[in-house]
Amino acid sequence: MACYNYNRQEDKFNMLNSIIKTLNQIYTAPFRRVLFFSVSISLLTTLLLWAFITKIIFNANMTSISWLEWFLNIVGGGAVFILLVLLLPTLVGLIASLMLESICRSVESVYYPHLPKAQGQTLFRGVLVGLRFTGTMIVLNIIFLPLVVMPPIYIFASWVLNGYLLSREFFELVAYRRLDKVNVDRMFKKFRFTLIGYGLVIAFISIVPVLNFIVPLFATAVMLHAFQRIQSIELV
Repeated sequence: MACYNYNRQEDKFNMLNSIIKTLNQIYTAPFRRVLFFSVSISLLTTLLLWAFITKIIFNANMTSISWLEWFLNIVGGGAVFILLVLLLPTLVGLIASLMLESICRSVESVYYPHLPKAQGQTLFRGVLVGLRFTGTMIVLNIIFLPLVVMPPIYIFASWVLNGYLLSREFFELVAYRRLDKVNVDRMFKKFRFTLIGYGLVIAFISIVPVLNFIVPLFATAVMLHAFQRIQSIELV
């Protein structure tokens, strides 16, 4: 196997190229179907949860003072609604993650038609990776929470942390379709700085309102391009 000389400038170009390819495909039918389905189910779930929790709040008699009871009901219902809206992108991502195989196949059919059919991501593997990622993200973000008293440091640390976690999650979701765990871990370790660069881009998009709905689709497609690029490097 020939030795590949790492070129940081070439790395940046390949990342930009992957992003452009993904943006060119983001409005195609397979992407729209997954986005529409995941957003629709998420909105419906959010509204049902809000109605259910609000009913519980309104039925709970927290005080005998009528005006105070009314005020607490309104505040409680509003707080629940805001919280559910903030969690909506996460719910969209969770639902979309169960359908990302169709996104991978769509990208491969357009840009990598020569590839043999992948074994695909099993539902169990997808759920396992997703749960591990969610748990790790919650724990690490709680650990970083004391830094909130220093906003610039907290924002930067949170961005880097989530960039790493997102790069790891979506790389594994894509790579497990064609490689075993040993090779996936080896590849991520070898190209971790490149992959974390992709993760930082994904993390930035994930904090932009409305745009964050497309994060699962964008991240899957762009990471698939990164994976194919890395595999081509290893074959040199």
